[in-house]
Amino acid sequence: MKPPLLNARRLIVLVLLWVAVTPSASGQVNALSVSRDVAAVTVNWHRGYGPYIVETATDSGLWSAQGDPVAGTSLTLPGFASRALYRVVDLNAGDRHGSLLGLVQTDQGEFGPLLGRHRLKTRLWLYTTKGPPHTSPTFTAADYFRTLIVVRQYVDAGRVRTWTGPLESLGTMATPTSSRMTITWSDGTGEAGRAFLLALTFPYSLTSTRATAPRASDPRYELTCTYAAPQPEFDYDGTGMIISQTTLKESTALYQLDPNNGTSPFPAPRRYTVGKRGAAVQLHFIEGLPLIEGSPPFIWKTFILDRWLSPSTGGGGSLPAFSTDSWFARTLHPGHHNFFETVLLEPALDPALSETTRSALTAANIRYIYTFKDLDIGTNTDDIRYVGFDNRLRDP
Repeated sequence: MKPPLLNARRLIVLVLLWVAVTPSASGQVNALSVSRDVAAVTVNWHRGYGPYIVETATDSGLWSAQGDPVAGTSLTLPGFASRALYRVVDLNAGDRHGSLLGLVQTDQGEFGPLLGRHRLKTRLWLYTTKGPPHTSPTFTAADYFRTLIVVRQYVDAGRVRTWTGPLESLGTMATPTSSRMTITWSDGTGEAGRAFLLALTFPYSLTSTRATAPRASDPRYELTCTYAAPQPEFDYDGTGMIISQTTLKESTALYQLDPNNGTSPFPAPRRYTVGKRGAAVQLHFIEGLPLIEGSPPFIWKTFILDRWLSPSTGGGGSLPAFSTDSWFARTLHPGHHNFFETVLLEPALDPALSETTRSALTAANIRYIYTFKDLDIGTNTDDIRYVGFDNRLRDP
């Protein structure tokens, strides 16, 4: 099992039609003010070191992270429920974070199964520490990486969870070889059990002494998950796309993205609507290249997702109106050369989804919304499919 969150301090705020503040037992993070209007809740706090994450719940035992870690001490979030709990977590309560080495996250390119990639969505913020080996004149890359502070965001039981600690504390780290290090851990029990392996493969020796700091994109990252019970995946038979329950093991790459993505005319931002039988979904995002050993590849056949540029919205016909701005609720799967693109949406993964929308999607038996867009010559029509909580695939 994973170790507990490292030295995190939490402040819990209950937001109803009025606001109550529960003082922090640690005294490290204190509330300054909380305000609410019709559409939003603003949480302010002071003390602590940061970065911070704000988590929300309608039940105190079911917390979910709202967005990315923030460096500041204020955050405005959509108001999603008439009764909600908010808590501020200082991810650096021990004041150990140095500089941000980089963010690596699930590859949203052309390779790999769509549902599998969606299930394995992961973000790893990598920070140096304020002590050795990150402040030492010489070190091994193995020591450098194993002691990086990681802020990990991932999906567990329908919630966005956050874990932080040294990379070597994420699970059981095997003794690094000359070019590879691996960490294994497990989540869940029974049919919900999952066994993970994170592998980092380096282009240089991990055990040789060096004086140059590694980059976040030096290793190739691969996350593999083995499930206790079969997981659904999209497949095709003679009648078209179907759902099959045959997957027990799947993997995905993780990349650091090129910071220059979106600064040149090519590739242009994507903004389009996918429509079918009165249902429509609006999508807006930017694609680009990953970094490999510090640089984007010279030849890359298909651009991958860099970031979403605005909330994805949908509605009409049999599709209840929804809007989500959550990275975890949307997964891009482009076709070769981006000639076509599919996007899978799971609005319920967004902690900010309103109670009304959540109830409407549940009543309509819509867990996932699958969209397809032909961006080449337009010979294929738009496609939208629903996947219910029973894993059945159907048209709008």
